Amino acid sequence: MKTDNKINQKIRDLISAKDFDKSLIFIEANKDKLSELDYWFYISVNLRYLERFQDALASLSKLIKIDSTYGRAYQEYGHNYVKLNKKDLALKAYTRAVNYNPSLQASWLGILGLDNATEDIINLANKNIIYLKNLPPELKSVLSFIHEGKLKKADDLCRFYLQNSPHHIDGMKLLATICSELHVYDDAEFLLESCLEFESDNLDTLIQYINILIKRQKYGSALEHAKIMYSKFPNDINAEITYAVTLQQTDNQIEALDLYKKILKKNPANYQLHLSCGHLYKNFGVIENSIISYKKSYEINNFCGDAYWSLANLKTYNFDDSEIKKLEEMVLDEYINDEEKIYMHFALGKAYEDATEYERSFSHYKKGNDLKLPYTKYKTKDFIIECSNQKEVCTEDLFNIKKDWGNSSNEPIFILGLPRVGSTLVEQILASHSMVDATHELPNILAISHKLNLRRAQDKESRYPDILLSLSAPQFKLIGENYINDSEVFRKDGVYFIDKMPNNFRHIGLIKLILPNAKIIDIRRNSMSACFSCYKQLFAEGQEFTYSFERLGNYYNNYIDLMDHWNKVLPNQILSVNYEDLVNNFEFTVKEILDYCKLPFEDACIEFYKSKRSVKTPSAQQVRQPIYTSGLDYWKNYDPYLDELKKHLNY
Repeated sequence: MKTDNKINQKIRDLISAKDFDKSLIFIEANKDKLSELDYWFYISVNLRYLERFQDALASLSKLIKIDSTYGRAYQEYGHNYVKLNKKDLALKAYTRAVNYNPSLQASWLGILGLDNATEDIINLANKNIIYLKNLPPELKSVLSFIHEGKLKKADDLCRFYLQNSPHHIDGMKLLATICSELHVYDDAEFLLESCLEFESDNLDTLIQYINILIKRQKYGSALEHAKIMYSKFPNDINAEITYAVTLQQTDNQIEALDLYKKILKKNPANYQLHLSCGHLYKNFGVIENSIISYKKSYEINNFCGDAYWSLANLKTYNFDDSEIKKLEEMVLDEYINDEEKIYMHFALGKAYEDATEYERSFSHYKKGNDLKLPYTKYKTKDFIIECSNQKEVCTEDLFNIKKDWGNSSNEPIFILGLPRVGSTLVEQILASHSMVDATHELPNILAISHKLNLRRAQDKESRYPDILLSLSAPQFKLIGENYINDSEVFRKDGVYFIDKMPNNFRHIGLIKLILPNAKIIDIRRNSMSACFSCYKQLFAEGQEFTYSFERLGNYYNNYIDLMDHWNKVLPNQILSVNYEDLVNNFEFTVKEILDYCKLPFEDACIEFYKSKRSVKTPSAQQVRQPIYTSGLDYWKNYDPYLDELKKHLNY
């Protein structure tokens, strides 16, 4: 529900008059006229002014469960931490506040008031304070609306302002931001190109433009512009980081690492840069350096939960007693917010798993999942509808009529299914072949489906997949050609290439219509193994179905049902690989995979673990070891705690 405007103004007036007790009474009396977010926000503000800091923090914890990206909540965290003389937490809170909502001038000023802020952060704060001071009031409101998720208000106000000031650079950039938030990336790209015509050397605009090109999967163009930007601003940290990120996104991992190391020499206290280096070292299999980088990150920022989880996510690192004790203390610290505790609980789950203390391990995995769940937006009902729509539209008749309409390329090999079921192993086996390039989990198919749907939700009124019925042969061919062209930036000299996005199983119909000769490998695993492996994994992004047993069970059931449909309407076109068969009967299954892909046998596929290529998934270290069977029924160590998962699984 929306907050009553009169109630909202009355609360603001009481706070301005410093009648905090009266304000709290008024808020409670009018709770039913306030949104849940505004209720907890105003409660926390009054409690802070009353110096009831612990109660204020407890209220903020409830607030960010409603909206984990609400910048004003983190600003309040910062104000409270300053009063409690917790400078590290205050700096992190203010930094997070302005990441989510850069219009929060009080947070920028708060950063300047801390003596532990680095020179880079201070410079950034000064820059933004000046920017906000010079921004027209209407655009300040637009900026605030954008970062509070009020996109329609922001869009209306910004377009109204631009009617009177059509070439206002900041106005166009803000409208581009709105378009990006609405996934209208083509409009955002056009607006930013227009801005660059007026100010070709505006660094902020260049960075925003490069980020949009990446979102549009225009990786080659993004890399080209990033190189030009970096040559113009070789010593600006934002230009350096943007170029490094673009190098990562385009699989130029060695160059990215070299650049991060160069930036670190000038900014050794930037814990996030150490994290980025750690991730790259992990991708390369240089685990000793990865560990050093992650530890450096948490040494600089004691509360960096991501650093602890990154160590756990190596899958080969064992926490020592002092690290476990420190993590146990931090997850009980009322001043550390839930987002950091999520990382810490998952790290503790892995630490106790390695110590074979499975009850304590599961307890932390459950706490981590329970804390993460409110921050996710996945809805089982929407996924069920999506699967149902695919079955209704993508019939055998559709494929018989349009089977040769798409692009004829046989280069793509799609590996799909659930995450954490062995797809990285299959990828490593195939990528060890001299004729096959590995790319990564390409977002292109998901982006195509989104574009075909004109950004609508997946429901009975969606354009996609229904639009597949009306698309013509030239349209299918063009979409397929664009997919092949967009993948070029990730490829080397191989005849074939791999796309390992697991969620592509939801779009096999689209894939076979635009690329009828593409190979599709469905890797699946015992339901308990697959689901529990997902449950104990904290994903960097996406895969939001994994944080509860009910969601996991329903997702797995619908995945199996949808794959049964694809195999029925596309007979003998999809290779199903059982992970257990791959592990127990390795050489036979590898030959089966190679035969399906029409690839000659090579010994390197059997010795996949000798490959030196970069691997980005959580299984990076596991696929650098010879095949082993010890993990097949690993879930049984947790069997006493998995009754709820069993209840929701049909298979």
